[in-house]
Amino acid sequence: MAQVYRGLHEMLQREVAIKEMLADPVRDKEAVSRFRREALALAAFRHQNIVTLYDLVDKNDVLFMVMEFVDGPTLHELIKEGPLPPEVGAAVGARIAGALEHAHFRHIIHRDLKPANVMLAKTGDVKLMDFGVAKDVGLEALTAQGMAVGTPSYMSPEQVTGAPVDGRTDLFALGVLLYEALSGARPFLGRNAGEVFARIRDGDYTPLHKVAPHVPKPLADIIARALQVRPADRFPHAAAMRRELEAFLSPRVGLSYEAFLVGFLRHRQKLTETEALAHLTQAELGVVEVFDKQSTPARPWTRWAIAAVAVAAGLGAGIVSTQSYWMGLVRELSTR
Repeated sequence: MAQVYRGLHEMLQREVAIKEMLADPVRDKEAVSRFRREALALAAFRHQNIVTLYDLVDKNDVLFMVMEFVDGPTLHELIKEGPLPPEVGAAVGARIAGALEHAHFRHIIHRDLKPANVMLAKTGDVKLMDFGVAKDVGLEALTAQGMAVGTPSYMSPEQVTGAPVDGRTDLFALGVLLYEALSGARPFLGRNAGEVFARIRDGDYTPLHKVAPHVPKPLADIIARALQVRPADRFPHAAAMRRELEAFLSPRVGLSYEAFLVGFLRHRQKLTETEALAHLTQAELGVVEVFDKQSTPARPWTRWAIAAVAVAAGLGAGIVSTQSYWMGLVRELSTR
């Protein structure tokens, strides 16, 4: 549907991501609608855990979104290298739940939450992105009634059956995401989408404690509640799930989530010493426990003593851009 360029705002020396729509605007009206809907959704958000949209440019009937550039791996890439330690998974999950809380307050349901749509920036920030199939509960749905939308393994029972959805469908997907992050395997698998859908509909999956016995029971219980078939049996809203994850983390992680995740990324060799020093002082780095790669995910991390992550200069500052600047950048890209 789209391809993304890495660009540079030369005057501000700030990198951006430029997402170009690839669909034919004449033949694929729905793709254009999705692209615009994603831009409108992102434009409504003001949250540190949701990727920021700077501009939407229409050039010769081709749409471009100019967005915050997130420097870091996706959660999908990290899971491929091995399951996350429970505290790391819970920290990521709490940040995603916070992002969903904000989106749902704005009446936007993501509907396609999965590890590939979550990034961990080298600053320790968790970023939720790709609202391409998001639904504004106040507007008409993009798809025909009864049509399933999303990625099969992460869809909720109400999505696969074409029933009405609300914010709790995103909480189900977050449960699937956390199950996979902590175990390395998705809870709902099948030889085809039909089998996957049937297992989701019936709640047919192996409990997390059986595939990942190292995961503490309180955390496994949070995920089990998110994976309930009936929406009424899940958390009532994202804030409730976020609070439960934070309560699990409180006695285990005595530092900011950002600092905690910077340490994890450094351990996974996603950060160089130079990059780490851009966010942590040398003294803070010196007290980080560099644990053995062969350690079990259950190894306690409470001895991590990073005080905090320094706020990157200008992170909270807005970007002031002009249409002419972005149009010039788009013209340069279109000639490549």
